Amino acid sequence: MLYPHGEPSRDEAEELLRFAVEGRKRIKDQLMRLDMTYASVRFAYRDRSGAETFVRTLEEETYPQYFAGGAGQGEAVQPALPLAEAPADRADAPLADLPQEKHLCFVENQRGVSFDALFGPYLKGATRLVITDPYIRVFFQVRNLTELLETLARQKADDDEVAVHLVTTRDELKGEQQDEYLAEMQRAAEPAGIRFTWEYDASATIHARHIVTDHGWKILLDRGLDVFRRYEMNDAFDFTNRVQRRRSVKGFEVTFLRIPAESESIGAV
Repeated sequence: MLYPHGEPSRDEAEELLRFAVEGRKRIKDQLMRLDMTYASVRFAYRDRSGAETFVRTLEEETYPQYFAGGAGQGEAVQPALPLAEAPADRADAPLADLPQEKHLCFVENQRGVSFDALFGPYLKGATRLVITDPYIRVFFQVRNLTELLETLARQKADDDEVAVHLVTTRDELKGEQQDEYLAEMQRAAEPAGIRFTWEYDASATIHARHIVTDHGWKILLDRGLDVFRRYEMNDAFDFTNRVQRRRSVKGFEVTFLRIPAESESIGAV
């Protein structure tokens, strides 16, 4: 039904295979919880070269403590989560605890993501940031940026000042409302020691989304800050409204790259 021409690509066929295996594995995992006499099953598949891929469900990746000794043993890619409290970037911290260059992938509906854990260690110690994102226009996009500034405020000392400059594009239909949102963010950030400014890219050609810091980090964001699936923003009693880790995410990737400190690319701040 999906590929009536009978010629799906390797990636398309693998996506359907994983979906089918995951569905069967969920049933088997639950049966083994009800009756421990069920035999363990090896959930994996091989390609034509003989390379074997083990299949693990999203819940198994996110909550591995509940799947110890369960089905599907074998080598598997380590999940990006949980992103618990991130280690502080301090002079006496072991090298392994300090921020490192890396690439992270998150899958659809994964939970446990927060800006504090994901970005906090890489923003700590910065005095200037340039955020490039052509889609900071409507309310939820501005709110995502506000939550990033909240993370920055938690990483800095109270008496420090950090300059944050946004490069984005102006909404052709609701530009005045966009101006108001950004001005409100500017006023709200100032008492926290964050000097927020912005500019609209006149060429309207920017596409890449990233964050550049003056102390040597470039964070590449394939979806920008728009990583959370829809949640109820107007319900003050809904935990997903204020606790990011309770939200489900969209599938996204983020790459952390070392660059020269005081890079020319940040000189506009």
